[in-house]
Amino acid sequence: MVRTRSFQLGISAVVWLGTMAVPAWAQGTSAQPPASAAKPAAPAARAPAPATDTKPGPAEAPAQRTSQAVLAATRIRDGDALMRERRYREAAFAFLDAEHAAPDHVEARFKLGNALAVLGYYARAIDEWEAASRLTQDAAIRQSAQDNITRARTKQAEAGASPQAVGQLPGSGPVADTTRAQARRAYEQGVQHISQRAYAPALQTLTQALQQEPLLTVAYIARGSANIGLRRYAEAAADYQFALKLEPESASPLYGLAEAYRALGRNLEARDLYERYARSTAADVRPELKEESRQKAERLR
Repeated sequence: MVRTRSFQLGISAVVWLGTMAVPAWAQGTSAQPPASAAKPAAPAARAPAPATDTKPGPAEAPAQRTSQAVLAATRIRDGDALMRERRYREAAFAFLDAEHAAPDHVEARFKLGNALAVLGYYARAIDEWEAASRLTQDAAIRQSAQDNITRARTKQAEAGASPQAVGQLPGSGPVADTTRAQARRAYEQGVQHISQRAYAPALQTLTQALQQEPLLTVAYIARGSANIGLRRYAEAAADYQFALKLEPESASPLYGLAEAYRALGRNLEARDLYERYARSTAADVRPELKEESRQKAERLR
């Protein structure tokens, strides 16, 4: 578990908390939620080919082993900046990225709860604060989380049965047809960039697609491939992990995550994922990659 005391980031636009002796990131204000909340998404039908042939050289491999905790800290800083700008929905997704990278990161979960509460997603905020409490031994943070939970439950009762109050995440409901069309265009453009090995533009357009349709599974897979191309292996792993969470039966994230883990030196986990891909009967399995997966798994024994 990441030690929470090492992240004294100090922000001014976090919600709910008072003046207790807790880390700066666990203190907040009484910001009011906006009148409307985020709307959701549905997965696309066609997945991109998973990233292949990750071969960091011996000298560069250690430099590429960016820890999940470092990635989480980076996205937390992004979220802090967005909170200061009152861009709460974008901040929520930044903190969610941090949680995907490091699920046991207390600060990521606490701050995600803060952002969700501002947006009116009280049940989900409560879940995050409860998780943060379970992950820390700091009595002050636990008390602050409990104070937040008490206030959120009061707000939840006042909100009634709104989508936010019953626990839906931003991006988990219907997506307008025009927004979905924009997301799919950005996704297709990102896949085209990947085919041209233009990984930086691909990363940008695929991120835009996910901001418009946050549960677009194939965009996470494609963004993982773009991150692999940029040798951002920890970021790629986080994207593939979330794609698997959204669609556990799909195969493409298995291969991509195996490639990311192999580049990060996590060979036992990579071998297991290659073997799972080789055994998979999912519709998105590519026959040539099944054999390649068997060979790579064997080399990692």
